[in-house]
Amino acid sequence: MINKTHIQIFVILVFGLLFTTSCKKYVIILDSIPENTPEGQSIYVTGNFNNWDPGEEKYIMTLASDSNYYLTLPSGFGTVEYKFTRGDWTTVEKDICGDETGNRTIIFSKTDTITNAIGSWNDLDPVDCPRLTILLENIPYNTPPEDIIAIASNFNSWDPDDESIFEKNSSGELSITINRPPGITKLEYKITRGDLSTSESDEFGHELPNRILEFGKKEPVRLNIEGWNDIPDTRSERVVIIIKNLPKNTPQNDNIFLVSNLNSWGAEDLNYKFQLNKNGQLFYPVPRKGKKLDFKITRGDWNTVEVDKGGWDIDNRTIDIQNTDTAYINIERWKDMGTSDNDEITIILDKVPESTPQNAKFYVLGTFNGWNPGKLKYMFHQNDQGKYFLNLPRKHGQIELKVTRGSWETAQIKKDGSESPNYNFNYDELDTLFIEVENWQDLPEKRVNEVTLVIDKLPIRTPDEDDIFLAPDFNGWDPKDENLIFHQLPDGRQAITIPAKRNSLEYKITRGGWATAEVDRNGNEIPNRKLYYGFADTVYIKVKKWRDIGGNY
Repeated sequence: MINKTHIQIFVILVFGLLFTTSCKKYVIILDSIPENTPEGQSIYVTGNFNNWDPGEEKYIMTLASDSNYYLTLPSGFGTVEYKFTRGDWTTVEKDICGDETGNRTIIFSKTDTITNAIGSWNDLDPVDCPRLTILLENIPYNTPPEDIIAIASNFNSWDPDDESIFEKNSSGELSITINRPPGITKLEYKITRGDLSTSESDEFGHELPNRILEFGKKEPVRLNIEGWNDIPDTRSERVVIIIKNLPKNTPQNDNIFLVSNLNSWGAEDLNYKFQLNKNGQLFYPVPRKGKKLDFKITRGDWNTVEVDKGGWDIDNRTIDIQNTDTAYINIERWKDMGTSDNDEITIILDKVPESTPQNAKFYVLGTFNGWNPGKLKYMFHQNDQGKYFLNLPRKHGQIELKVTRGSWETAQIKKDGSESPNYNFNYDELDTLFIEVENWQDLPEKRVNEVTLVIDKLPIRTPDEDDIFLAPDFNGWDPKDENLIFHQLPDGRQAITIPAKRNSLEYKITRGGWATAEVDRNGNEIPNRKLYYGFADTVYIKVKKWRDIGGNY
């Protein structure tokens, strides 16, 4: 039987325990706040202990000498939910990318102190978010439905890869999330349909400057694409002017401008520069403003305005822009240049490497001379400005060529030692060709013991489980040599290092057999890759397509 004394002792113990627990203090520590937190502003704790008042003076945290903030909560029981603010709900804390966070919790009697870090504030942009999302709200009506939309930027060498392609999100929007490179705050980029030749333009087809993407933004970046620089806008509210023919002696790098009553006859208005469409034609889409358009074509000033075949000034061209959809024009001659009816094309050697010997002689060879590398008839000569030039008789059809110093052993190659592709064009396409020689095959710049081949880009449909092999001339062209498997770098690219034992290397890339060898973008066979040692320690290559995946057998 329990006597009264025992009951009294029990009650005293219970109340003593409750008193001890209820008097226990719990400390909230804040040891990290966003860099852009305004200096001198108070930080508050709000929660279910003060009816979620975001700015109650009683719950301002104290900044201590150790640069941490402290607040001691009143004693209590159970679970406390809380958040941090700077005095009102517009300044409530968010996660590192500015998104909503759940309530923080403390369970009394289980924790004495709890340490916290704030990712960002609701009213300020996040400064440490490791990613940023871009959403395309609108794309041009004439975007080919089968085309991809991708980012070209200074972080993918302006050549979009698989990671740069927009995909539809759950809301049906075209979206891409960019991971922030370490230490980078800005990204320079353009929106394309796969490469820079299909990049975005303004609504009139004018080329746009590069976009700048700033990391640390709270909201997704939302973009509208107004046009593509290779697809003229042929909607009914515009008239497209297309130049069918230019004089053959038109300087290759000159811009062509529309000069008209729309731009107060400015001879070099960059907003009225002709662009190339996908068919290689120069075009300009004119808005239907007024009833007629008076215009002329220049190369940037009135001294370069178009004239007739005899060199005389012509009247302004006129278009009824209310009743015309497309206007085709031919330009016969430029005011500052003679007739283009000549029978020659000019090749100018614009640049040679510093390693070029003094008094060297340069030759052009190609389909026109049976690829003879040192024929005197095709030796370059110097003009009064010191430039090396050569005139070739104009013929019909295609022409291929490259430059040597008189033999195949002295042919031009690329900067990294890779073989230079032949120049390939149609005789009727140009009057002047400018050539830059990056290196000579016989003049290596340094001694190297090994070379690393890095595959910068693989076809999108490359099976993840397949090994990538080097098939070179030094192993009998074995397409599946287990000693020549590319390994994966930390950034996902494939690489292999090989000894530089000879002067050069010929090779191809396979996935383990000739049936899976690389082919060109159109699926056709490619010549062996060739590399000359002594120019670069690392060579970067791109594989366009596999023979068994989209190639032609």
